[in-house]
Amino acid sequence: MKYIFIALVLVLAACTEKGKIADQMMEVPNAKWTYDQFAEFPVTINNSAITYNCYLKLRVQKSYRYRNIYMLYHIRNPSGKVTRQTINFYLTDDLGRPTGRSVGNSVDYVLPIFTNKKMDGVGQFVIALEQNMRDSVVNGVESIGIKVNEGIPVF
Repeated sequence: MKYIFIALVLVLAACTEKGKIADQMMEVPNAKWTYDQFAEFPVTINNSAITYNCYLKLRVQKSYRYRNIYMLYHIRNPSGKVTRQTINFYLTDDLGRPTGRSVGNSVDYVLPIFTNKKMDGVGQFVIALEQNMRDSVVNGVESIGIKVNEGIPVF
């Protein structure tokens, strides 16, 4: 029995994602993401000698009416400096079919925000996401989040 328990612990430990720093989600009330709703995610960076990858985690309803989503992402470093970038994610193929993973009446996406980015310093960073569509309210967005993991060493 003791060996079964040890084997189970080892299997579960092997299932964790290597180098994962953060994996956070925020529900969007009533699946209506307004222009003034910022999703903020604190991320602790402990090593400035490696790069980092950040992915958007997005869940939209199958009735989401757009082929894409424009967003702004903001990164506030520990000293308070904020950088901002506009990003555009295509959510469907050329025929209008969702490219994410269908789950019931929803579609899940994991899309790269940035890869192999060197963070300026160590400490508490905040990554904030805001919708940047023409409509002030984007219907059909159920939840948004980020996943951050370690990239490659910086030489």
